[in-house]
Amino acid sequence: MSERIIVSRAHRDALYTELLTALGEVPDLEALSGSARPEDIERCERIARRLEEVFRLIQGGLGWGYPEGDAAVELTLPPDELRPIVECQRRLLVIGQEANQADREDTQAEWQQAEEAREACTALLEQLAEEVTPCR
Repeated sequence: MSERIIVSRAHRDALYTELLTALGEVPDLEALSGSARPEDIERCERIARRLEEVFRLIQGGLGWGYPEGDAAVELTLPPDELRPIVECQRRLLVIGQEANQADREDTQAEWQQAEEAREACTALLEQLAEEVTPCR
């Protein structure tokens, strides 16, 4: 297995766009953070773990924004840190696609974006060449 993990620009942009949607959960985290209810605390923990993974991927090589050009991007996270994050992201994309398949015709552009992001995860996992592990 190569030490370098490379993602195509198209896959990078698709994955980055998908990760940005997770940032929409920040208001939920803020609203729930003052609660003492166990279910609210658990939801805060789930959102926080998700956001941690989003920031780690962005800071770990995907970068912020949409730079000019079409050059591939090298991810800097070590494979043992990258693998579970990408596996979890792919799983979330699969679940989301399956849950929303009925609305696919209405949201073809979003569907294509999610599909491209899922392919990005698959391509990265192929480079990592390891078994799939459960999301945290």
